[in-house]
Amino acid sequence: MDYLYQFSPFSRSRKDWNPSRVRMDGSRECAPAPHDEAVTRIEQIADAALRRFARYGFKRSSMDDIAREAGLAKATIYLHFKGKDDVFRAMMARFLAQVAARCEAVMAQPLPLPDKLSALMLAHFGAGYAAFGDGEHLLELKTVMASIATREAQAFEHIFCSHATALLTQAAASGEVSLGALKAEQIVETIAHAAIGAKMGPQPSLETYQARLRQIAALAAQAVAKR
Repeated sequence: MDYLYQFSPFSRSRKDWNPSRVRMDGSRECAPAPHDEAVTRIEQIADAALRRFARYGFKRSSMDDIAREAGLAKATIYLHFKGKDDVFRAMMARFLAQVAARCEAVMAQPLPLPDKLSALMLAHFGAGYAAFGDGEHLLELKTVMASIATREAQAFEHIFCSHATALLTQAAASGEVSLGALKAEQIVETIAHAAIGAKMGPQPSLETYQARLRQIAALAAQAVAKR
């Protein structure tokens, strides 16, 4: 799935892309850069926004700040986005694409279930914690996600749930594990809740959180192991 296109101003099909419509306010006053260059700019802005929001939070980051972080003129930012909310959504879309690629790479590896589940959790939850979770602005960014990027937040959850469900279903079909009376979706939901719970209490370091994810994966794999 091309998450960058699904959630960005370029969510229309590539063949239908029209340079005169790139500006999100509908303006046709200036012709933007060619498509590939424009997408590169969006990625550049999204990456800069992630760094800025992670360090300073959403409220303390202005469009001027994002432009400086990206090494671009503010006018260039406004060629692609109406404002900070749109930049935030594009940042999430960019991050979704990166996490999705990492998870797909894990799924393509010929690993036994315990190792693949652990790698999948690190590629998903570990990447999210590395990007947002070990800073002081996590709660604020979560609030912003719930307010203006609900669709993107749900898509992030879906990446892990869909891959983990497929992983357990395939392992059960091959006889590697036994799910018993439970459905793969129920087990995955429990794993996801455990991964979220592993961040509770005093904020763990990234290394500690990664270790907890590995433990959760090991326990889950042991629970469904054939006896």
